[in-house]
Amino acid sequence: MIFLRLAGILILIGIIVLAIFYIVTKNKKYLQLIRLVLNYVIYASVIILLIYFLFRIIHT
Repeated sequence: MIFLRLAGILILIGIIVLAIFYIVTKNKKYLQLIRLVLNYVIYASVIILLIYFLFRIIHT
C-alpha cells in the first residue's frame, strides 16, 4: 500500500509541476503531457483495481 501512496504523490507532484510550467510558458505541449500522464494513470489504476479484485475473489 505504501508504494501506491508514494506513486500517487509522485504523479500528483509531476502534474502540478507540468501545470506550473504551462502557466509560466503558456506552451500547449505541457497540457498534452498532463493529458497523457492522466490517461496512463487511469489505465494503470483500472488494471491494478481489476487485478486486486480478481485476487480477492480467487482468494475467498
